Amino acid sequence: MLTYTGIIKRIKFYSEDTKFIVCLIDSEQEDKPILATGYMSYVNLQDKYHFQGEYIIHPKYGKQFQIQSYEIVLANEESEIIRYLSSPLFKGIGEKQATAIVEVLGKDALTKIKEDKHVLDHVRGMNETKRETIASVLSSQDFDQEVLMFFMGHGISTRHLALIQAVYQEKTLDILQNNPYQLIDDIDGIGFKTADDLALKIGVDQYDHHRIQAAIVYALKEACFQDGSTYHNYETIVKRFHRYIPQIDDESFEAAFTDVLEQNKIIQEEDRYYPYELYQSEINISQIFKRWLHTPLYDINSKDIDKILEDLEKELFIEYDDFQKDAIKLFMEHSAMIITGGPGTGKTTIVNAMIKIYQRLNPDQRLAIVAPTGRAAKRLSEVTGVEACTIHRLLKWDLHTNTFAVNEKNPLDVDLLIIDEFSMVDSLLFSHLLLACQKVSQILLIGDDQQLPSVAPGHVLKDLIESECIPTIALHYIYRQSKESGIVQLAHSIRNDQYDENLFFQYSDIHFQTCTPYDVVKYVRVLVSKALEDGYDGQDIQVLAPMYNGVAGIDALNDCLQELLNPSDGFKNELRVGKRVFREGDKILQLKNRVEDNVFNGDIGTLVEICYKDNFEYLTDKMIVDFDGTIVEYTPQEFYTLTHAYCMSVHKSQGNEFKIVIMPVLKDYYIMLKKNLIYTGLTRAKQSLWFLGSHQAFVYGVTHKQDERRKTTLIERMKKTPEISLYDFE
Repeated sequence: MLTYTGIIKRIKFYSEDTKFIVCLIDSEQEDKPILATGYMSYVNLQDKYHFQGEYIIHPKYGKQFQIQSYEIVLANEESEIIRYLSSPLFKGIGEKQATAIVEVLGKDALTKIKEDKHVLDHVRGMNETKRETIASVLSSQDFDQEVLMFFMGHGISTRHLALIQAVYQEKTLDILQNNPYQLIDDIDGIGFKTADDLALKIGVDQYDHHRIQAAIVYALKEACFQDGSTYHNYETIVKRFHRYIPQIDDESFEAAFTDVLEQNKIIQEEDRYYPYELYQSEINISQIFKRWLHTPLYDINSKDIDKILEDLEKELFIEYDDFQKDAIKLFMEHSAMIITGGPGTGKTTIVNAMIKIYQRLNPDQRLAIVAPTGRAAKRLSEVTGVEACTIHRLLKWDLHTNTFAVNEKNPLDVDLLIIDEFSMVDSLLFSHLLLACQKVSQILLIGDDQQLPSVAPGHVLKDLIESECIPTIALHYIYRQSKESGIVQLAHSIRNDQYDENLFFQYSDIHFQTCTPYDVVKYVRVLVSKALEDGYDGQDIQVLAPMYNGVAGIDALNDCLQELLNPSDGFKNELRVGKRVFREGDKILQLKNRVEDNVFNGDIGTLVEICYKDNFEYLTDKMIVDFDGTIVEYTPQEFYTLTHAYCMSVHKSQGNEFKIVIMPVLKDYYIMLKKNLIYTGLTRAKQSLWFLGSHQAFVYGVTHKQDERRKTTLIERMKKTPEISLYDFE
């Protein structure tokens, strides 16, 4: 019987029903991960385990370690303190220095330091700067030694300790011991899985009433975030709930369900059940728009607008048609308006004119222009000449607490708010934005209602348009310069359900190369190599794919393109993070918002430097990424927020534009192929567009709409407000 000690590095498969697992174990005895299979009733990537078993040869998958038994290795107190003191909280204190502190001060090191920071003076390598850093952090965090020991004694990761202690302070231990599920309600960033891991480790019964309640709420939220709906029915909640607590009597479930309704954690309307936050977001949106729609704007003389338009035409060497002029005047007359339309229909031209006229008529008024992503905001700044930012940055979002400093109590000091790429904005984010808009007197929403909806719940742009409560300009006319673009023509043919394959033969900027999934990588290499020969660089070329796995998935294409665009040469530093190898010069994609550094989910940068840990200048490995002039430093705890950007998902590409787009469309993707996905992907291209794969799959995709509309009730809530005249330019 063999024994390995280590952590589960990656779960490749896990069945909640049978508890069968396929995973990679990072062991202390082997220098490479071990492929293991077996049965585990409870799995946590933060835990260390003793595994016992034997190697077997699987006829298909080869040699693998078969787990026959396992046990959790409870944290060693001293090693946990060393890990804590060498964490990023204590800048400049590496593992070597932390070890020296524990060797001198022992298990009670933290208590001793809090009582008298000068005990550190006896530690080898200590200086005044390090001493003050440690004392300052311990003072500000004010960790209770008893709480820390509680975490370590139960083998619980201390990752959330600072957050928990900051909220509960002297009540921390009482909350953790009596109802750890309370953390879900009180602390942003802690969800059911985190609280449940903690609860089960400290011995909470799997049928505890608090656990049942938390699982019910989580089941509903998970369903909403998975399909983008703001509510679901009772049957869906029950079905998903039993994935987490399979065997429970009806009486216990109903009692817990009644409690979450009474506590307003779930809101019931007829046969619809909403998570409280999503219910409130729809209420907020509809009520705030009601205020706007019934707040008259000051009178503006139409002749003044005509005169400014004439001046703009001369200044910009442009001629606005009657439709555009009417649209601009409509904007000046109403406190809320929507502009929607496909590429090449003049959205930017109209919005630019609206901004310039607004500024000339209202020189003392303040305006803010925002977009959901950093790239979209940057492009918006370039085309409007007005500084734009992301919504999260405008609201001063705090990543760690998931709260906004700009809110209902501290509103925006803005008169006009313009939001671009609005199709990407979800119900929760828009609700937060509107709550901060008490001083805003006018709002303009711009977006393409045929693009993919937001990742998070809600279908806000489409719902607001279909409510017919807000003046909406629907742009259809393609202007002359765009008529020559096959990309624009193809986009509108798909948008209007009039796809014609002959377009690929009529325009030189759109192409379809038929190939098998196994040939996609080869053709991508050929196309990218040709583009490089023609003078394009890696930032000009973007490959988009719907799925991560498979021979033509995002992961495989990133590996291929990294080898082509940034091969190993023996000089560039490299760093392996899980299955990825990061290399200096790599094209990098940011996966999480990082407001303090002005970098956001979907931003693309270049990995300019990898710094290896040397325990002198660098106390840990670091990666430094350049996002269009914004330099951001990443430590190992943050590496998971980065991936390669040579190929990315269509969702991640929203808000961006690229000179060349290459997009595989395969039968393997059938489950993902939808009209709005293909439409969104192709509209990312500015100069050249290539589709690779099956034309049959492409036709299926462009004619296949979303299986089921997201379940929302924003339209009904909007229609409950008194109606106003609709100005819809069809």
